[in-house]
Amino acid sequence: METPGNMPTLDVPKEIPQLTSESVSFLLTAAKWGKFLAILGFIVTGLMVAGAFAMIFVFNALSSEMVPLNIPFPPAFMSFFYFIFAGIYIIPVIFLNSFCNNAIKAVNYSSPEKLSVSIRSLKNLFVFVGISTIVLLALYTVIIILVGTAALVSV
Repeated sequence: METPGNMPTLDVPKEIPQLTSESVSFLLTAAKWGKFLAILGFIVTGLMVAGAFAMIFVFNALSSEMVPLNIPFPPAFMSFFYFIFAGIYIIPVIFLNSFCNNAIKAVNYSSPEKLSVSIRSLKNLFVFVGISTIVLLALYTVIIILVGTAALVSV
């Protein structure tokens, strides 16, 4: 479909393409590998949370010995960042796991509803990763500008 400005639009097509046996096989393979990656993601998230708890206990035990380091914040405060990163990291893992579970069920039970839920989870995963990428690129740009400005001012 072309709009008056010769720009293609992303409207819903008049005919929905049907899945072939080959595309179902590809979907099932992708879901199985995605499940593997989701399990690894859950393990890494668990390790991050365990590391955050370990930091709390270790830093509290060593806080009297860390006083000469002149850290401007309590040492256990760094574990707070691990909890934040674990919370952010688990979101795409949950979307990936949901995609995989529903894609496998859709193939096994020939369920269009599960396929729809699966594709929605995949869309949410890509939206989250896309927005995260934009935010990180903007953050990197700001940091580069600040560091560059600081370098020019200090000369």
